[in-house]
Amino acid sequence: MGRRGGLEEDVVPGYRIPFATISAVKLDMETPWANWRVPFVLPRALWEARRLVAGFKPSVVLGTGGYVSAPLIVSAAAMRVPIVLQEQNYLPGRATRLLGRLARVIATAYLESAAYLDGRPTVVTGTPVRPEFQTPRTDLPERPRRILVLGGSQGAHRINLALAAALPALVERSEIEVAHQTGGQDLAFMEAAREALPAAARGQYQAFAFAGDLAARMRASDLVLSRAGASTLSEVSALGIPMILVPGAFARGHQRLNAQPYESAGAAVVIQDAECDGPRLTREIQAIVDDPIRYRAMIQAMRLLGRPQAAEAVVSLLRKVARA
Repeated sequence: MGRRGGLEEDVVPGYRIPFATISAVKLDMETPWANWRVPFVLPRALWEARRLVAGFKPSVVLGTGGYVSAPLIVSAAAMRVPIVLQEQNYLPGRATRLLGRLARVIATAYLESAAYLDGRPTVVTGTPVRPEFQTPRTDLPERPRRILVLGGSQGAHRINLALAAALPALVERSEIEVAHQTGGQDLAFMEAAREALPAAARGQYQAFAFAGDLAARMRASDLVLSRAGASTLSEVSALGIPMILVPGAFARGHQRLNAQPYESAGAAVVIQDAECDGPRLTREIQAIVDDPIRYRAMIQAMRLLGRPQAAEAVVSLLRKVARA
């Protein structure tokens, strides 16, 4: 189940999964005046969710957080259907914290998340990843050669600026190749940065706004530079590939918390957003490339943190709750 008009309405049917929608509107805690639609949409969302639960008659309901899940969870709880919540972030989102009291158990990606959930039963399963990420890489090189930079579909402007400044120094080393998901807004800017490189080095850098084969590109990389979003961390760690993380300074700083366990374990280097510039990025990348012992230690640490079978763990939990 998802939001009517949301991205999931286009994506989920492609996997041949039955899909239903409800009306939904986000509760904006930062700008309360923007919530004028909530009193009009919420009753309808609850009615639609209750109708779906009554018609489908689920043995268990899984909520993955966010405002869209709230009407379904509330409706299912009112009809005494057992509930499991799945939380991707270190700091549980508002929906998970509020709805946690209705759940039999909460599946988390981090052991530390339990401290924010008021004593509700939790199980660390990791965050489910797609089949492309369920087999860790075993062929990583002695030193990283292929660097993948992920800015997400909207891009990460701070990272893009820093990489543009770092590119000349990075491509001086002929063994380094950089593939860069720029997002649509900065693609032309990064293509201009590529054209400014020496002609012989331009082939070492590739910029693209989006990629349908991003999973394959992630698997082919030796080092990933990205924000610290929960999904990206789960996918890259499942592959066992070391990272350089630049947590976004938004949404109560939850990405900084997401990155902490990876930094503490030595699986990733963390650069604070305000400190991410060309010289810093160049130093951090070259320090990893020039130290194969450190790089191998980062690989081992990432393999210990990765949970490529998280989907199976969540399914097992759902079955257990449904049988209870």
